[in-house]
Amino acid sequence: MNDDFEQLDDYAILGIRPGASFADIKQAYLKQISLYHPDRYAGASAAEQEYAARRARRINQAYQNLRRRRSSMAPATPVQRDYQAELYAQAQVHLAAGRRLQALATLRELQRINPWYRDCAALIAELEAEYQTPATAAEPTISRRTLLTAAVGGLTLTFLGWYGWRQLQGAMTVQEIDNRPPTAPPTAPTPPTAPSPTTAPTPPAVPSPTTAPTPPAVPSPTTAPTPPAAPSPTTITASGPIIYQADFGPNSDWPTTSGNGWSVSASNGAYRIQANAGIGDIWAFRTSPIGADMMIEVEASVIGDWGGLMLRFNGPQRYVSFVINPASGQFRCDERNGEQRTLLAEGAIILAERTRLSARLEGQSIELRINDQVVSIVTSATPPPDARYGLLARAGQNATTATFSNLVIRALR
Repeated sequence: MNDDFEQLDDYAILGIRPGASFADIKQAYLKQISLYHPDRYAGASAAEQEYAARRARRINQAYQNLRRRRSSMAPATPVQRDYQAELYAQAQVHLAAGRRLQALATLRELQRINPWYRDCAALIAELEAEYQTPATAAEPTISRRTLLTAAVGGLTLTFLGWYGWRQLQGAMTVQEIDNRPPTAPPTAPTPPTAPSPTTAPTPPAVPSPTTAPTPPAVPSPTTAPTPPAAPSPTTITASGPIIYQADFGPNSDWPTTSGNGWSVSASNGAYRIQANAGIGDIWAFRTSPIGADMMIEVEASVIGDWGGLMLRFNGPQRYVSFVINPASGQFRCDERNGEQRTLLAEGAIILAERTRLSARLEGQSIELRINDQVVSIVTSATPPPDARYGLLARAGQNATTATFSNLVIRALR
């Protein structure tokens, strides 16, 4: 049976006339997607939920088609702004609010653009004296925080996020300021810098890679292997006590924030990451209370392109992702190391509207499970094991919404 909207063109599915302005297209898109967003059909029948999901995908596709068509007709006019003045004003706001570490990072970025801007050098010297941190040294330890400095089309912005929010791509570049060298071994001791009162506990030492079980047919870290198309027929039940269970309610310790074309939020027991088409990876992360060896489990619902788990988060450009695309019935696991991405595993699998993803991390071994079935086992030393993990949405050709619930961390034994 064909859907009643299959014969509608891009304008008709959004309910607008051909030649509409981009503002009208966007307004119509927001209205239509709000009517058929799957969250509105949570209590409906299975048939109604499936219909809403199909129509939402068609609405997203129509919006992206019309947006690209409008973009090709007339180039955008750049907005002229005084970026240096904005950075300086931002630093002053941080100082007035007592956020002196954020002010120091913002002033350093301004100094890289213009070393002689107003009293920038004097303020940096004053703040560095407080922290006893020279400009060439790493920042003091920030408990579960990541300082991101982004340059966007000539505009330089600095964000201090509680758990690191997104992977900026395209015209944006990201610098993570942290006192842990990215190549340091997992068992490196905590630096002697005085920790923040909220510093996350130091994870236990990660076992030597030689103690990790050797999975069958281990691919080289630089080789893009092709795993079996079907998951293992053996169902694996959860094992090990639950150490952490996420609370995605009003008092959630996961961040709620938004940017240009993306947002992350926690409400009603679910965590939602939304990204416009072409944004790339949007994520939020936390630190495991038991170190790098653990079992992560979460239920995921993805509309658009890809969504899933972020593992071994060593920095904004060093992590492993385990994601699914229900629309195409695919899963994949890849690692990012700088600008290079290496495919570790991929395959086809039947995915439900809400899919249980699990990752068992022990040493350099990562066992990937979908609905309690092992779909692949990969081994990689890059990026090295890390206690930080996260949730991720990857928006390529389509706007993407990834919704997560029932996230738990288990001990391996």
